[in-house]
Amino acid sequence: MKRRSFLTHALVAGSALTFGAGCIRKIEPAQTNERQADNPGNSPLSGASITEPARQIPILAETDVLVVGGGPAGVAAAIAASRAGAETYLVERYNHLGGLWTGGLVLPLLSTHAVDKNQQTKQVIHGLGGEMAKRLADMGMAIHEINPVVDPEAAKYVLDEMIRDAGVKMLYHTWGANVIMEGNELKGVFIESKSGRMAVLAKVVIDCTGDGDIFHWAGEQYDEMKYHIGLVHRLGNVDRIDKTKSGYVKMDIGGETPIQSVNWVNMHGEDNQDGVDMLNLSRLQMDYRRQVWENVQKIRQTPGHEEVFLLDTASQLGVRMSRIVDAEYKLTLEDTMTFRNFDDVIGISGAWTTMLYKGKKVRKRERPYWQIPLRSLIPKKTENLLVAGRCFSFERELVEDTRIIGTCLITGHGAGAAAGLAVRERQAVRNLDISKLRKLLVEQNVWLG
Repeated sequence: MKRRSFLTHALVAGSALTFGAGCIRKIEPAQTNERQADNPGNSPLSGASITEPARQIPILAETDVLVVGGGPAGVAAAIAASRAGAETYLVERYNHLGGLWTGGLVLPLLSTHAVDKNQQTKQVIHGLGGEMAKRLADMGMAIHEINPVVDPEAAKYVLDEMIRDAGVKMLYHTWGANVIMEGNELKGVFIESKSGRMAVLAKVVIDCTGDGDIFHWAGEQYDEMKYHIGLVHRLGNVDRIDKTKSGYVKMDIGGETPIQSVNWVNMHGEDNQDGVDMLNLSRLQMDYRRQVWENVQKIRQTPGHEEVFLLDTASQLGVRMSRIVDAEYKLTLEDTMTFRNFDDVIGISGAWTTMLYKGKKVRKRERPYWQIPLRSLIPKKTENLLVAGRCFSFERELVEDTRIIGTCLITGHGAGAAAGLAVRERQAVRNLDISKLRKLLVEQNVWLG
């Protein structure tokens, strides 16, 4: 690795290198979808701008693979790339890994199973997702074989240990802030932290931000989908509810977790919400915290529930969907309902809910497993970039399947393996020998059908 100390400065904006779409600039009234998130439409300063002086930025590292975002997709991507022999950095803005799975308290690992061609229920998520689930189950920190529910603190610990064991270089408390472009090639990413603004240069970058921040700054086209946003919380002492008490009424206390006295409670939240508008997110955060608190007080005032208490609210707001990249291939609902085979398959996901297909409801126990092609992770224009997690390329009708934890683990694992192989073979990701990628994925225990 070529290191630069924090005090060594290099002018990365010089020569042919340029900032991406997120740099400070004059903002025009009409914006394409590549530009919208830089200036929320309901901002009181809409249309205003200020010029930031040019400055030299220290290069923290030059590495093989840089993963931005430490949710399920990012963790899987970083481990897979590192296990493939690539030096890998992982950037995460919070103080933990796992994203909405852990910090968001969305505890079920969906969708581990689906129906095969013989109409038999089959486990489809193996690889790193299966490894994580097994480790947690062996610790007594996961319940249920199908779609296991985990303990968030145990999961944070396990993911940390897996990252450490894989040799990934971890950067916590750090935001991806912009991209460094040379023509249509992504050369690296600017990061922001308490240590200041720095740059990490990489041969391959994997966008696991969930909201597609990297491909947005790089100028890729995408669909921006508004969806319902919620806030999960946990209740304690649920095992002390006295159902024999006079006046007892059954209350909604959520679902069980590996801790006997603790339940997790999901929230649908408001529909049609913008997940990349910080003013909107700030409003929802405050409204939802009040809503959770007041609801728990109602539970506590209900006979038999006096000892129930609010254990915690999620440290991450539950943004379910925002940007969806326009990649080389857009996965379709038809693909997922017909056992469509792809030569460049990188993994298979399952089913967790009823889906509408050709005007009919297809129940979870009837739904087939479905393949994900590498092409749906490769943006059309930007070189050296892969996309994994809930913002890879798919039709909107697939949102309930593509945004969940299991699918994020699958796309992350595939992207990380592809990035590691691209570095090893000195090839662009879009030019990889797919047979070599399949071989590597099978070696890493991914099931390809």
